[in-house]
Amino acid sequence: MSKISVDENGKYVWEYHMDMNTNRNIFQLVMKIITFIYVFVMIVMLGIVVMTRSFNAENIMWLLKIIIPIFLFVYLLTYVSYRLYIKSLGGVYHVRFEMDENGIKHIPLEKERQYNRDIGKASLLIGALTKNLGLLGTGMYVSTLEEVYSEFSKVVGIKADRKHDLIYVNYVTLYNQVYAEPDDYDFVLNYISDHCPKAKVSEK
Repeated sequence: MSKISVDENGKYVWEYHMDMNTNRNIFQLVMKIITFIYVFVMIVMLGIVVMTRSFNAENIMWLLKIIIPIFLFVYLLTYVSYRLYIKSLGGVYHVRFEMDENGIKHIPLEKERQYNRDIGKASLLIGALTKNLGLLGTGMYVSTLEEVYSEFSKVVGIKADRKHDLIYVNYVTLYNQVYAEPDDYDFVLNYISDHCPKAKVSEK
């Protein structure tokens, strides 16, 4: 049975309740952000080593001995934080979607939004105190995760992940995760695909 309705403005509206113990797409997205930040930091530091003409095996090993343990620690801390986040939400992430011919909006419900703000602020504080760019980046992302809007005319990629009821709707720099129940999945996927003229559509 379809869970999609049409509101007074003609928008398609539905809610999705995701079991966070079996579906870890949010966790994977945060980990990708952390990895990107650390790769960027490593490239900058290697660039500094090269420009200062201190590029040798000893200095590279010294750099790796600093970066790798910090990297692994942040990964571990992120995993523990995510497990606590799941527990605080009762294992379920509640989200609302609004879609019309111009775009689609991903809106965490109020409980999720408040936890996002609290976790984001804590990550920002710890990241600032420890001068940890990974935690700072994660905190900035999570604390601003009020809603994500994808304008169809700017979408460059659409990837269907039917196993997780998930459709990735991506800009070059923005990733939106759209969920739909199996009965509604094809309708949502086809509607988005038909309204994104620049997008490459693929299946995971």
